[in-house]
Amino acid sequence: MLAASTFMIVFRFLHIVAGALWVGSAFLFVGFIGPSAAEVGPSSGPLLRTAVKKRRVVTVIDWLGVTTVVAGWVMWIKYANDFGSVADWVGTRFGLGITIGAVIATATFFVGFFGVGRNVDRLVELGDEVAAAGGEPTPDQQARMDRLGASLERFGKMDLTFLMLALIAMATARYW
Repeated sequence: MLAASTFMIVFRFLHIVAGALWVGSAFLFVGFIGPSAAEVGPSSGPLLRTAVKKRRVVTVIDWLGVTTVVAGWVMWIKYANDFGSVADWVGTRFGLGITIGAVIATATFFVGFFGVGRNVDRLVELGDEVAAAGGEPTPDQQARMDRLGASLERFGKMDLTFLMLALIAMATARYW
């Protein structure tokens, strides 16, 4: 029994701490940093470049998401195993709530990884191209920046919405 308790303590700790940091990071970037950078325009380039390339914020957020999702699924599998089958586990209200949250969180990771993280990297690379040319962006570069910005806004809002839904499902699952 002690091994099972230690197992669950470790995985719950990883899941909850990484999840809190993942949600907080998404909220900060989608709610404040992204819109502020878009409003300020090209002069936000050095800050974004430092955050993305030097501080590796996209990689950190990706790892927080992976840690949250993997630790959550490991616990989900243990619960399903403890219940005897997936059907028995998901057949409980708690199991159903956790499963819904897990599926949403997993989808959210992929939305964030491909829709937000990769586009942030692309936008910073494009900003570096503009800075290297030493002037204003060309019409083509500006059009690409506008497309990337719109895509980032759309995927960022989707990512944050899905994170909130996953969080709500898991936080309330015990009361379903």
